[in-house]
Formats: sequence, structure tokens, C-alpha cells
Amino acid sequence: MADTMRAYLDTVQEQIRWRRARPVVVRELEQHLTDQRDAFRAEGHDPEAAERLAVEEMGDPVEVGTELDRVHRPKPQWQLLAATLALALLGGLLRMWFTFSGMEYYDGYIYGRMIRTAIALVEGTVCLLGAYFLDYTWLTRHARWGCAAALVLGILSLEFSPYMNNTSYFTRYVVLLYPTVYAVWLYHCRGKRWKGFLLAVLGGVPLTVIGCLAPYTMGVLLLLMTGFVLLLTAAGADWFGVGKKRTAAAALGLTGVIAGGVVWHVCKSGWCQERLRMFLHPELDPLGSGYQAVWVRKALSVSQWLGEGSWSEAGSPYPYEWTVPAWDSDFLLTTVVYKLGWLPFLLLVLAVAGLLAWLLRKCLRQKNQAGRLVALSVIVPLALQVIFSVMQNLGYVLFSVSMPLVTGNLLTVVTMGLIGLALSVFREDCIPWEDHGEMEPPSQVRLRFQNEKDVQSGSHVIGVSLIVSRKGTNERQASSL
Repeated sequence: MADTMRAYLDTVQEQIRWRRARPVVVRELEQHLTDQRDAFRAEGHDPEAAERLAVEEMGDPVEVGTELDRVHRPKPQWQLLAATLALALLGGLLRMWFTFSGMEYYDGYIYGRMIRTAIALVEGTVCLLGAYFLDYTWLTRHARWGCAAALVLGILSLEFSPYMNNTSYFTRYVVLLYPTVYAVWLYHCRGKRWKGFLLAVLGGVPLTVIGCLAPYTMGVLLLLMTGFVLLLTAAGADWFGVGKKRTAAAALGLTGVIAGGVVWHVCKSGWCQERLRMFLHPELDPLGSGYQAVWVRKALSVSQWLGEGSWSEAGSPYPYEWTVPAWDSDFLLTTVVYKLGWLPFLLLVLAVAGLLAWLLRKCLRQKNQAGRLVALSVIVPLALQVIFSVMQNLGYVLFSVSMPLVTGNLLTVVTMGLIGLALSVFREDCIPWEDHGEMEPPSQVRLRFQNEKDVQSGSHVIGVSLIVSRKGTNERQASSL
């Protein structure tokens, strides 16, 4: 490129403070300058004159860059950030309040529990904001290294993590990150046809194996279900280049095979059959496998619409805190119903569901395909956790699961970090497509610059409109300065 045009673009770029938007804007300006220069040369101007005229027609570079800086800024997600922080704070206060009110039933130091909860809220806030200001495309640009690091972290957690309730304690939280890790790997496999599809499927195997070795049934289920959603999303965008219908058929066929394998395992496994039987009829073994569900249902049966229930009617000779297991953790929602009433429980669940619905709505409106995939990898597992947690706290216990943002300290930290990552996608909505060659550019890109006279003020206004047309679609995105 000639020095005059390069100097012009450099000056424009210096005015744009958002680094993420600079390559996109400069690339379009460069294309327009090149087109205008060629047009002037076709009119008979010499190369230097054509270049000078193209730059002059564009307008003052500082003014153009300043106007572009005004438009191309991250879209703040303050409302979603505030909603996430509010729910996490509410969950922390509930845990601390229940801990303090049940202090006589704890063997350990209750103030230590409360302090750990407060520390988790601070750490979660740091993770939320840190992930929010993170450039999520860094993950897609370094997919191989990111996936390798996630596998190493999982292996190290299996080796050194303590085991609690027959599960590797830290591994279960590492596994909660794996749906997002798989989304990044899936993005890495795009454009490689059937080889890419095969690599995308095989990439989830080591992640699933680590979850099984933990063993963490809920984490494996979240990974598999989210993986299928992401794979179908990639098929809908024809990421692998073999056709949408073919990829979708292959993904659905794979889903059917795995689902059939799960059903076969359930039918053959005595443990799975027993677990399913206790899920439906816990009263068949009230002192064994059905103990949790039985007493949760009894607690709910003596609860009120508002206010604390009557435990004396439940038929237990011991206090609620000694009877209902994990009443301040996995069954915290049950405790909310018993101690506060059904109305607070419903409001709390609706608040969490409303936040996830809000996130999903913004995700589905996301044009950036990599961003949509990353956001989905956060939203889908959280939504599944909410569903299974509510079922569990209503007395239908299949496996251990906690309510996102409400239950658990380390879980809150991980959840807030993941939500922050999803919000980092939404704050970059104004960038029309991936830069640095991460995605194939549209087949036709045209920037139209037009000088307009402001009749009222007599000032010279520079108008810039970007029209993006994609071959084979009817989509048209327009943004005006």
C-alpha cells in the first residue's frame, strides 16, 4: 500500500480506542480507499494523484477516526452484571443466615463457614469482572493450547484433589468448565469437512473420560447434553462445509447411538435401576437410598405459603437440621421452602430462571457465530443445573446437583466466572464479524462514503455507512456513522 494511504489509515486507527474493533474498521477503510483510488486511475489520473484524491474525498482522518471511535465501543452489560451480583449476594446471605440460625447444629466453627462464604462472593465478583473484560476470541485463537490446558488441569485435579462423597472434590468444578472448552474445540474444527466433524466428536471423549473418572455423573451429563446442542448449532451454520442437513443427520444419529447406549446401560445396571426406582418411589427404602427424598418431601408437606413450617407434623424425633441431609447446600432450596415459605422459593427460582432467559435471548440474537457458541456453552449447562436442582429440592433425587449462584461457595465462583465470559461476548455485539482471519470474510463487502451538506448549520458532515452482503443469504447488516 502507498505511504499516503497507509498514513491516513494509521491516523484513523489511532483515534479508535477499542483494539478489538480496529482491524475490522481499518480493513473496510482500506478496501474503500483502494476502490476509490482505482476509480480515479480509471478516469485518467496518475497513481499519486489518484491516491491523493481518494484520501481527500474520505475526509479528515482525525474526524473520521473520532466518529468511528464514538460508534465502535463495547456495549456495557451493566444490568446483567448487576443481576448476577445481586443473585450471588442473595444466595450468600441466605447461606450465612441459615448457618447462623442453625449454629447449635454445627460441629464446626460457624463463623469460619460464614467467612468462607463472604470470601467466595469476593472471589466470584473478581472472576465475573475478569471474564467480562476478557477478549473471548483469545480462546478461539488458541483452541489447541486451551483444550490441552483444560485436560492437564483435569488430570492434576484427579491426582491431587481430596475425595468427598466418593467424588474428586476439585475435579467436579473443573468438569463444569468443560462445556465451554468443548465449544472452543468445536470452533477450531470448522471448515474441515467430515474430518472436522470427526475431530469435533472425538474432542469430547477425553473431557468425558475425566468426568467419569471423578466420578461426577451430573458433570458428564451436562457435558454430553451441551455438546449435542453445540454440535447441532454448528451443523445449522454448516461449519464443517458438508451441508447443513448432512451434518445435522450425523449429529442426530450420533445422539441416538449414545442415548441408546445409555438406555442399555440403565437396563443392564442394577445400580442405575435402583437409582431410577428411588427417584420415583423413595418410600420403598426410607432408611437407605430413598432417605433424602423421603424427608425432603415430608419437609415440603409441612411447609407454608409464607413463613416457617411445622416440623412437629413431619414425624421426626430430631430437628430439621439433623434430619434433612445437606440442608444448607444441595438442599438449600428445600430449606428456603421450609423456613421461609413457598412464595420466597418461587421468587428465587424465577429470578435465576429470568436471568438465564435474559442471557439466552441475547445469545440467540448474537450474530457472531463463535460468540454464540461460547455463550450457549455457558447458558445450557446452567439451565440444566437449575432444572435438576429444582427437581431434587422437590423430592425427586437422581444425583447430587446444586443451584447456580445460590448454593455453594466454589460453585458460585465458577458460575460467576462463566457468566462473565458470556457477557464478554455480548459487550462486543457491534463488531460485525471475526477479525484476524478467524472466519472467512463475506463474499461481498462495500463501504460507501458520502459527503452531505448540512443545510441548517452549513457544516460539512462525513457520513459513513457499512453494508455487508453475504452470498447465498438475504442477510444485510447496516451501521451508520
